[in-house]
Amino acid sequence: MLEGFYSMPNDIWTKVHWESNGYYGCSDGRDEDIDRHDTWFRFLVKQLFEKPGKEFPQDYDYSWDKLGFFTTWKKSGRKCMLCLDCPDDLVKGMRKSLDTASPDHFIVDPYAFHQVAIRGIVNLYDKSIWRIRDVVRTVEKAGSVERINSGLSTNIGASLQTRPKARKPTVDYDHLHEAARHVIHSTETLQVSTQLLEQIILRHKDRLNWLGNIPEEEKVCMRQVGDNLVFYYGMIHAFKCRSESMQARHQNEIQLVRILTNSQDRSTYEAGKSNEELQAFNTVAQYHSHVAAIDSAAMKVIAALTAAFLPATFVSAIFSMSFFNNGGDNGTSAGGAGGAGGGDEGWSLSDKFWIYWAFAVPLTVATIILLAFSKQIMRRLGMV
Repeated sequence: MLEGFYSMPNDIWTKVHWESNGYYGCSDGRDEDIDRHDTWFRFLVKQLFEKPGKEFPQDYDYSWDKLGFFTTWKKSGRKCMLCLDCPDDLVKGMRKSLDTASPDHFIVDPYAFHQVAIRGIVNLYDKSIWRIRDVVRTVEKAGSVERINSGLSTNIGASLQTRPKARKPTVDYDHLHEAARHVIHSTETLQVSTQLLEQIILRHKDRLNWLGNIPEEEKVCMRQVGDNLVFYYGMIHAFKCRSESMQARHQNEIQLVRILTNSQDRSTYEAGKSNEELQAFNTVAQYHSHVAAIDSAAMKVIAALTAAFLPATFVSAIFSMSFFNNGGDNGTSAGGAGGAGGGDEGWSLSDKFWIYWAFAVPLTVATIILLAFSKQIMRRLGMV
């Protein structure tokens, strides 16, 4: 019935849209409805509340405010907004805002409805974010894990410097992670809401630019509506930043408790060791030290042998090069005659021997420099 009377899109009632965490769509009229403009959008807000008769913050429950809207606007005809599955408090607040709002905005701008709806949504997000903030802050201020688990926080004024020492490593991780889940949901919904408002503001600007030949009075009204939308966008963006900060703070608390728990477990294990276990541990440690000493001595022997043979190897390599000639093949001929006269002309050194030093000295210096700065070079290359 609503689809036919208001020309609502059928997709609004599908499961995908009904369970979505947010969307925005719009359409302009055609032919005789050229001045018509319809929009449909949805926001989600997660609300925490105390369970009756239980202590807060551990014993809390939650509900989802699923805020669906459809607006239809025609300059010379019907102008209305439908609230789909919205809480009663939001609807009552919007009615009060409509009663006190300037009618000029609604006559010239279809997004005048949106500023009223988003004002109410901002109030719901404000309530949600501060309730979740109370949960995170209570965990931060608690002086011991027993107070966290019981939901009591009598040590609110405790010094942050002494807090970790007073905290005991017996943790209700279920409660901590349950609170973290709600903070993550809050951040998710606020991120989606900021994107939706960006789309609404962009579409409103496009419409204002498209209607370039309207009277100046109407332009002033539309600019005022746009300014209000930008203002509420800033509010929701600030809520998103606060939620992201709370998410990081709560994760930091979980990490702190894990560190304290691991430290306590290690201390308990060390304190519970028997003398026999400690003696066995010391024996194994001594054996490992002895094996390491033997390996070190063997390496010293290998290094000494290498150093002993290195000079002779170097000298042998030098004199085996073609830069030296001992004259062993001089005085011989192909026919063998005059073999008795074959003489030894002695050692001779090539006049090109400087080539060896021209390459050897720079390479040696470069190798020494490379070894000296190897750590810095590897660090710059990201290898260490």
